[in-house]
Amino acid sequence: MKYDVVVVGGGPGGLHCGRILAENGVRVLILERNKVIGSKVCAGGITWKGLIERVPPELIERLFFSQTITTRLQNITIGSQTPVVATVNRQRLGRFMAEKARAYGADLITGAQVFQIEKNTISYRCEQKKHTVSFDYLVGADGSMSRVRSDLGLPVEYYGIGITYTVPEIVENMVWNFDSAAIGSGYTWIFPHAESVSVGGYAAAPRLRAAALNEYIVKWTTEKEIDLHTLRPQAEKISCDFRGWKFGNRFLVGDAAGLASALTGEGIFPAFVSAEAAACTIIDRNHTSQALQKILEKHRKHSIMSRLANHHSSAAFLLSEISALLLRYRLIPFSAFEMA
Repeated sequence: MKYDVVVVGGGPGGLHCGRILAENGVRVLILERNKVIGSKVCAGGITWKGLIERVPPELIERLFFSQTITTRLQNITIGSQTPVVATVNRQRLGRFMAEKARAYGADLITGAQVFQIEKNTISYRCEQKKHTVSFDYLVGADGSMSRVRSDLGLPVEYYGIGITYTVPEIVENMVWNFDSAAIGSGYTWIFPHAESVSVGGYAAAPRLRAAALNEYIVKWTTEKEIDLHTLRPQAEKISCDFRGWKFGNRFLVGDAAGLASALTGEGIFPAFVSAEAAACTIIDRNHTSQALQKILEKHRKHSIMSRLANHHSSAAFLLSEISALLLRYRLIPFSAFEMA
């Protein structure tokens, strides 16, 4: 079978790319390795700037006009007249986006394990059967362990680790904790959802290994009277190693391109923007994306700050304390740390 475009990965980036292509009359196939759309290690927090136009209001679980930020020396609350951060359920978001992509005519196959990529063909297994399809364009939206990226010969040397727990409790306040001595430029979080709370942490590797990060999360949340001992964590590698997004007739979007923020691990918004850039470039080869250029500039700045902080403990301490101080006195907005 022949498609104009094959998209590998059914996360926000892959589904968004597929929907745009299908909406414009492009014959597109989306291959998702998981059987359930939307399943991913994710805290579900989205910064309000930028994503407000891309996530339907009915998918927003909680809105936060204020949030608490703690560092080694400070405990502050910052607020705004408009929501600073919102939380979404990744599975609900995934299902919604999958329905939209299918409604516009995209073919979507779940449980599809890609095992071979040739010049213009891709082979995958689904329900113990092998399938091969041909394409004009290939989009890798298959996350930090991207098969498409690997096939392009691009390594992932710079990455972070994300660990999250879903706790069946109702919690009111959103908390960001920056402990530079323990986790460098990383942080731990408490993100309330409608019927649960996501708690976890993000840290740059190899500054902190997964076991050490998890140990710190459990200790920190115990102090917050949240017990994780009977719960099972989920962990994921988060690629921050950007080496390009356009390679002839192949494109990389989101984590596959290494577009997650090295400083915060934020990845949903870069996935949306890079998906739009890839889809629009396939439709019109002369297309240029100002939004993606802005993402790339923020990504570069975040990478520099993260590397500096994780190589020098004093830099990590100063970054967290000065940032909190500037936020406290409203000398910088919270959006300064967003990828939007």
